[in-house]
Amino acid sequence: MKKSIIKSKLLLMFTVATLAISSVSCEDYLTEDPADKFTNDNFWQTEDNVKTFSWINYDTFYGYGNGTTIGLSFFYYHGSDNRVDDNLSAFSFYQMPITPTTTNVNSWNEYHTLIRRCNLMLEKVPNVTMSEAKKNHYIGVAKFFRAYTYFRLVQKFGDVPYSDKYLSQNDPLVYAPATPRAEIVDKVIADLEEATNLLLAIDDKNVTINKYTAYAALSNVCLYEGTYRKYHLGQDGSTYLNKAKTASLAIMNNSSYKLNSDWKSLYNSVELGGNSEVILAKRYLTNVLMHSLQNYTNTSTTQYGLTKWAADSYVTTNGLPIQQAGNAQYTGDNNVTETFTNRDPRFAKTVNPTTYGYKGKPFGTAALTSMSGYVFELYNNPATSGPDVTTGGRNYTDSPLFTLSEVYLNYAEACAELGTATNIDLDMSINKVRTRAGIAPLTTDGNNVFAAGVQINDPRRTAALEQISGSVNPLIWEIRRERQIEFMSWTTLRQMDIYRWKKGDYLDTTKNPDVNLGARVGTPVGTQIKVDANGYVKIYPTSTRNFEAKHYLLNIPTNDIDLYKAQGVELKQNPGW
Repeated sequence: MKKSIIKSKLLLMFTVATLAISSVSCEDYLTEDPADKFTNDNFWQTEDNVKTFSWINYDTFYGYGNGTTIGLSFFYYHGSDNRVDDNLSAFSFYQMPITPTTTNVNSWNEYHTLIRRCNLMLEKVPNVTMSEAKKNHYIGVAKFFRAYTYFRLVQKFGDVPYSDKYLSQNDPLVYAPATPRAEIVDKVIADLEEATNLLLAIDDKNVTINKYTAYAALSNVCLYEGTYRKYHLGQDGSTYLNKAKTASLAIMNNSSYKLNSDWKSLYNSVELGGNSEVILAKRYLTNVLMHSLQNYTNTSTTQYGLTKWAADSYVTTNGLPIQQAGNAQYTGDNNVTETFTNRDPRFAKTVNPTTYGYKGKPFGTAALTSMSGYVFELYNNPATSGPDVTTGGRNYTDSPLFTLSEVYLNYAEACAELGTATNIDLDMSINKVRTRAGIAPLTTDGNNVFAAGVQINDPRRTAALEQISGSVNPLIWEIRRERQIEFMSWTTLRQMDIYRWKKGDYLDTTKNPDVNLGARVGTPVGTQIKVDANGYVKIYPTSTRNFEAKHYLLNIPTNDIDLYKAQGVELKQNPGW
């Protein structure tokens, strides 16, 4: 489909969907609806209206951000909702919060609003005149968004109020007490399982929800819950891990999905519509919807930089960690050439492999620098140039949301966590990702793991940092490493991985000093940066970040606690807040 057609289609959808939003507010606030306006009674007449109403739901996927707004992005940025990861050092230091916030617009308010919209869809769609298949499809769309939104609420807040009905604002059930997170997760899974049966297999390529999007979401939810129960609650998560395997296989067995030959193309392509690796994409179109990600990595603004902790996670091409004794492929990191020699090719596709750039030593006509010395290039597209790259709000490369590579790694991790992983399992999942990347595949004896016949023994796996919450076996460790590298700078995904594994200590600069160090530049040029005794950039020389157990969950907004209290209902604050 040509971009001009898609552009017109989107503009029409946005226009009608805006009217659809007003229809909800009309029911709530007007006693008599104007004759020339859509209302909640006269809107739900046609399939087109249902489709345009559903399009607003997609705003919940921030992708690369919208316009010049950078904090609301799934990739690269820290910021809202305490979003900090161990891979990136921001141009402003982010401390974990100490006191609770009064409001949370982006997660608490926005997510509950979206859930209410989904419940309205589920109430109205059965009575709209359209084919049974399309009716089922849009019921599936509503169930998908309701389920995935509740999943994200649970990830961030734990126990939250739950409703599966569209309630008027004066309904006392609006102020129902919070439902335990475990019950909500089971409802989420039930919704997604039903959605896989209701949704069409293909709908608008991969830019709207279809059956396989629901399977991908189900894979994510079940892997998260299985590992969360194991590492946070000390429970058996096998039921959820087996569901994660089953959901992943539904996609892996679909021959329509294939990995791209080039890993970087997932993150720098102008067009992801119809891409065989992408299960769901966020589309950006010139003068319709654009972002600023390329702008921030191609101008003189000091970039986020890769941390030493992240850089040291890249193995050599033989599949062995750089810290492993006897790894002859590792040549050291005394200079930029040594650092990138024989390393996982994704390293040199993520950041510039020929030079470092930092305050006092920029490079290129754009005077590029980063906080850590590692200058990001992952999102650069050579076919885009000029203001389309260097102007905020003018970038239009597409963003992945659900990908086949994540499904492969979900499957591998579920097998490893269950203790059932075989070499066949690895070959049909993680080894496809590693082969595409250009590093040696893995084999296992069920617990130990090997690359090119050499047993992997990473000393970081059993270091003091890992002992705080407990070390994992070598196979699980290598699968976790693969997720870190494959999704480098996918900030929301990385943070949720860290949290479900109960590895928040990675974010603590005292417990994990390497998260506050950058490239090894030796004696720096100028005086604008500082280095440690070994010549590594000290990213935040005077700042420290402490991670506490309470940070695994956000605080319940105190304004909402007070609002519930005024209605005679207790909405409990999360532990530690």
